[in-house]
Amino acid sequence: MKKTPAFYLFATVFCLLMPLIAQANEIIRANLTEKFGQISCRDLENSYEFTFSLDFSDIEYALNMANSNDMFVNFASVAAREDGKAAILIRVSSTRNDASRKFAMFTNFLRPGMVTWKKGAVPPNMAVVTSVETDFGNTITLQGMTLKSSLIFSHLFPMIERTNELKSPFFSRGSYSDTESGRVMDFTVICQW
Repeated sequence: MKKTPAFYLFATVFCLLMPLIAQANEIIRANLTEKFGQISCRDLENSYEFTFSLDFSDIEYALNMANSNDMFVNFASVAAREDGKAAILIRVSSTRNDASRKFAMFTNFLRPGMVTWKKGAVPPNMAVVTSVETDFGNTITLQGMTLKSSLIFSHLFPMIERTNELKSPFFSRGSYSDTESGRVMDFTVICQW
C-alpha cells in the first residue's frame, strides 16, 4: 500500500494530539479525585470512562468538570444508590458533537428538586427515579419505582414536563416485585429532548 502525503499528515497530527488528550484526561481525573475521592477510570480507545459516587447536589459540578479541558461528555448515567448518594458513569472524548446543547439540558434536569430520586423506601404517593441515562442522541431514559402505577402518569409525567428540558414522556415497560414496602413496580420511561 502506497502511503500518500495526506496519510503522513494525519499520522503526525494524531501522534501530536494523543499526549494532549491523555493529559486532558489526567487533569479531569485529578480534579474529580480531589473533589470526590476514589475515581475509576478506563481508556476506551476513543474515549475515557469515569465512574464514581457523590451527593446529588454535586452532580452538575461533576458533569461540568468532566466536560472541560477540550474533552466533551458523550454519555452519562446517574443512578440512586441505597446510601442516598448518586452513582455516576461518564464517558468523555476529544470530539465535540451534537451533545453540547443537550448536555446543558441534562445538567439542568439533574439539578436538585427537578425530579424525585429514590432515597430509602419507596413513598406511597410518588413515582421515584432510580436512574437517568443518555448518549445525548434523541432520547433520555429514566428508570424508577412506584407503589402505584398510576403515579407514573399523575406524578412523574407532570414533573418531567415541568422541567422544560424533556418532552413526550413515554411509558416503555414495567414489572412488579414484592418488597418490604409492598408490591413495587420497576418502570422505564423514555423522553425526547
